[in-house]
Amino acid sequence: MRGLGAVVAKDLRLLLRDRAGLLFLGLAPIVVITVAGLSLSTLYGADPTGQTAYTLPVVDEDGSEESREITAKLAGERELQIQLMADRAAAQSEVRDHKRSGTALVIPAGTGEALREGRSAELLLYTDPVKYLERMHVQLALAHVRDSLVGEWGERARGDAKARIASMRTELEGVRASLGSAQSTLDEAWQEAQRRRADASDRIEREAERARDSLRVRAASELGAARERAAASVSRQLDALREPIARWLAALGETREAFGSWLRELERLAGSRADRIPPPPVFPEPPPELARFASDGLSLEVPPPPAAPEFASFPKIELPPLSPPPALDLPALALPDLPPPPGALRLVEQGISGARTTVNSFDQNVPGFSVTFLLLGMLLGVSLGLLDEHDWGTFDRLRSLPIGLACVLTGKLLSRFCVGVVQMIALFAVGRFAFAISLGPQPLALLLPIAGIAFAGAAFGLLVAAVAPSRDSVLPVGSAVAIAMAAIGGCWWPIDLEPRWMRQLSLGLPTRWAMEAFNDLMMRQRTVSAVWQPTLVMLAFGLAFLGVGVALFRRRLSTPVEGG
Repeated sequence: MRGLGAVVAKDLRLLLRDRAGLLFLGLAPIVVITVAGLSLSTLYGADPTGQTAYTLPVVDEDGSEESREITAKLAGERELQIQLMADRAAAQSEVRDHKRSGTALVIPAGTGEALREGRSAELLLYTDPVKYLERMHVQLALAHVRDSLVGEWGERARGDAKARIASMRTELEGVRASLGSAQSTLDEAWQEAQRRRADASDRIEREAERARDSLRVRAASELGAARERAAASVSRQLDALREPIARWLAALGETREAFGSWLRELERLAGSRADRIPPPPVFPEPPPELARFASDGLSLEVPPPPAAPEFASFPKIELPPLSPPPALDLPALALPDLPPPPGALRLVEQGISGARTTVNSFDQNVPGFSVTFLLLGMLLGVSLGLLDEHDWGTFDRLRSLPIGLACVLTGKLLSRFCVGVVQMIALFAVGRFAFAISLGPQPLALLLPIAGIAFAGAAFGLLVAAVAPSRDSVLPVGSAVAIAMAAIGGCWWPIDLEPRWMRQLSLGLPTRWAMEAFNDLMMRQRTVSAVWQPTLVMLAFGLAFLGVGVALFRRRLSTPVEGG
């Protein structure tokens, strides 16, 4: 038991003596816990400060009241930050090129009109298949906004319809009352017209009687005057004839006496022959009336005028009967139907690069954990190997050979680089055959980011070996940094799961660029042109790690090994 206690005490004293290793043994789990906690903060929703909210580009092509309400509702969602875009091209660029958003919303023209008419309308979502969690959060927020708005629009439509029907009922009752009043007025007017018709008929009868009496008097007067005028005219004519007749009668008497004298003279002259003379014609005697007329003994009597007509057949004026007033019956007015409820608002998802909108989870996990174990493998292979050779004095013996330090380090890094490339290829092959991961439209293009991250990982192993104060501190220091780079860089979960500030921070890590390249090729189905930039960035990280690591390791080799 004493020997066991001595061994335990010795190891504990050695561990306490290595303060750096002891510090990183306690710091490493704290770093991992912190990184994981911060990275997964958006898994449970956005924080109240909006730091973890997702940016949602919105293109309003409709410009209707409904589209503005959709945008306003989305702006009130805690998990979203609305960014209004001018057109679809700008929104697509935010998702496809800048990769600042995983989803862009387009409200097509005609959406408001379709909803008002009760037809279905579609909201178009341009989505990045890589940012699955962001897509899920945005779609959940859109679904919440959609359900809320459809409910509000339905309640508003029903309220408007009820108000309109109530208003029409009130107006209809007013019309009914007005028609009733008009009917009463019309009946009263008809009764008044009937009374006036009777009065007019009586008045016309009286006027006709007065006209008949007037005509009788006027006819008698006119007949008397005519008789008097006729008598005066006849008297004047007779007076004009009396004197010529008297002269004619006087001349006739004188002629008769002269003819008698002539006849007696003729008989005297005939002498004895007087008896042969025929008797003369006898002059007719004028009528005694003519003689009396000539001597003013004859008077002319004018007959009395006929009696004035009685006008018994004078027509009676009858007024036409009045038609009864029409009955003002209110027509049957059907109340309008309720307006159609607002149409359904559907979300239509479209992959921004033409890729499928559903992804295989292993498309994220295979490259992510492959990069993680690549970094850990480089940490064990490069860092521990270099430190072991330094502790064993191998580098002192290498100095006596005509091989420079750079050549030795390059050889070691190149061997680990080849191992890392083969390791990545093998893991991708297993993922393809075991989990059916996508290798993209150009599988050979995967070699570019594989080479980039393998080079950066090897250089990172050199840098850890140069920075770690002892072999025992390599694992705490290197594993903490490697795990943090893997977690923050999106190797363990989709990068959109992290808050915005951490996504910006991840741009300073080679793991972020490696995952961007793998996601572009495998999930976004892009070609080799999409991975040139990430590969060059990873090579730049590797060169920076390599430069700093070589400089620090050269200075470390110049320090003699303790106890050597």
